[in-house]
Formats: sequence, structure tokens, C-alpha cells
Amino acid sequence: MEFFDRTKWILFNPKKEWTVIEAEDKPHVKVLLEHLLILAVIPVVAILVSYLLSDDPEYQFKFGVIRAAMQFVAIVGGAYCTAAVIYAFAEQFGCEKDFNRTFALAAYSYTPLGIAGLFYFYIPLAWIVPYLGLYGFYLLYLGVELQLKPSNEKKTLCFIFSLIVMLVVWVLFYKFVSEIIISIFK
Repeated sequence: MEFFDRTKWILFNPKKEWTVIEAEDKPHVKVLLEHLLILAVIPVVAILVSYLLSDDPEYQFKFGVIRAAMQFVAIVGGAYCTAAVIYAFAEQFGCEKDFNRTFALAAYSYTPLGIAGLFYFYIPLAWIVPYLGLYGFYLLYLGVELQLKPSNEKKTLCFIFSLIVMLVVWVLFYKFVSEIIISIFK
């Protein structure tokens, strides 16, 4: 039940929800288990089901497994790498160095991308997923100040850096994981 409430509030009332998240200060493993893994499974299930129901089940299932694995690794691995890079540079922005908070920032910012994965149930609408995932950048913007606590004069720079890191990490993960998985299935 907590996953649904957290997801609903982070998407529809993010300013208030970030203050709740700040007060919780959960360990990153708990955020991973209670939120991010569930979130990452949504597009995986949607992709696998949509490809299983396609015209050429054997070919499509292989392609579906590749896409599903790419999505899963891009969300979970992407959140961890995003958090690690932001954490490594935290002091440059006058931020508190706390990996749990940094991971929460990254993980909850990936929420729109995971939820948008529901559109993979109907492949012709799959193109919309990355665009809906862009809402995660707004969540990142709202969460940076509360989770990282950058110095006043470096708040904007901290957000821009975090945004670039999140975007680059996700694209790189998606690209490299897809190449690895495709080479395995050849």
C-alpha cells in the first residue's frame, strides 16, 4: 500500500511529498526494495505481455526480453549510478554528503518513467514513455533542495548538474545495456 500512496503523492503533490520523504530519511536499500524495484517491474511486465501477444511469438518474445531487461537495468542501474555521481560531487555544491538521501532523490525522480511504462502494454503508444518520463526532471528539481541541501548560491548549479547526470546516465545505460543484451541474443 505504501508504494501506491508514495507514487500517487510524488506524482500529484510532489512539493508536499518531498517534505515527507525528507523527514523519513530511509536507508537506500529500503527505498530500493519498497519503491524502485516495484517501479522497474511495471515496464518489464508491460513489455513482456505486449510482445507475447504479438504475431510472431518466438521472435517477438526474444525482442521483448531484450527491451524488458534494458528497461529494468536502465531504471535500477540508472538510479544507482545517478545517485553515485551526484553523491561524489555533492561537496562541490555545498551539499550534505548522504548517499541515502541522494539515492532517494534519484529513485523517486525515476517514478514517472516507471509508471509511464504502462504504455508498453500497447506498443504503438510506447513512444510516449520517454516524454512522460521527463516529468521526473521536475521531481528532481523539487527534490534537490530538500534532499541534498545545497548552499543557497549553488542551488541552481546543483540542480543543473543533477539533471545532466540523470539524463546522461539513463541514456548511457539504455545504450550499453541494449548492446550487451542484443549481442547475447544473436
